[in-house]
Amino acid sequence: MDKRKFRPANRGLDKSMPDGSRGGTPADPKPNFRPVPLCGLEAVLACFERRPAALKHLLFTHQHFNPLERVRLWMQERGIPVSAASAEALDKAAGHGFHDGIVALTERPVPGTPLLSDYETWSREGEPLLFVENSQDPANLGAIARAAAATGIKHLFLAGDTTLNSYFRGRAWSAAAGALDMLTVHFAGNDLRHLLSDLRPWFCVVGFTRPGGRRVDELKPICAPGRPLAIIIGGESSGISPQIGGKCEHLLHIPGAGGSALYTAGDTAAYGLPWLLLRRENKRKIDNGFRAKKRASKGVA
Repeated sequence: MDKRKFRPANRGLDKSMPDGSRGGTPADPKPNFRPVPLCGLEAVLACFERRPAALKHLLFTHQHFNPLERVRLWMQERGIPVSAASAEALDKAAGHGFHDGIVALTERPVPGTPLLSDYETWSREGEPLLFVENSQDPANLGAIARAAAATGIKHLFLAGDTTLNSYFRGRAWSAAAGALDMLTVHFAGNDLRHLLSDLRPWFCVVGFTRPGGRRVDELKPICAPGRPLAIIIGGESSGISPQIGGKCEHLLHIPGAGGSALYTAGDTAAYGLPWLLLRRENKRKIDNGFRAKKRASKGVA
């Protein structure tokens, strides 16, 4: 694997706004930045708390005047446009009508690719990592980000240009409801196979797939002492690709009732991540408590 610094590239990125609209974008975004509209109060407040420099224009209906007071005053003090707007203007800025009366136009950097030494550091720090492979649905990517933030994951990796394009869609940020601003997002390249092979000494690689894989409700918590989990979720209901599955130490699936209805990638994250991470953490605490008692009993003896 090439250990040189990654220079963010523009390859494969759709320069239009979410849902095909080109209206309402910030003027002249900086190189390696892309315009992204945020919709809804939660997403805008999360951006203000964690990435305020990304805010370039705020539009809202009158009922949101007071809830947005801190954001409005901060932006006005810095000369950033703030506008009370009609529903039609908000529709145009968002590119759709599902904005809950608030649209913030933002600029987001193209995620960079970490070095192998970064992965080694995260392993020493015990950080679990989450990779999303070939996500074609921005709403699913947003749901995965919500589940990741809720389970304490800090690093989200986008695998494939398709996932990178989904990341810059407003629907992903709206569905994330602020979670994408809570995560550090990286680009993992277009082919995870070599990277996952490199990570094996530092991480236990786990993938969600369907069909195949072991049922999570029949599996004991995964035990890999000294190695945090590197979890891969595919962008489609079928899970990760077979090529990536061959690089995983454990292949899992969420059982369902069968038939044509399958869990989405967002559903898999919502069910699978708490099961994997919280059960593993509980087992670690139980094991540590058992060892501590054993040491104490030996000391007393």
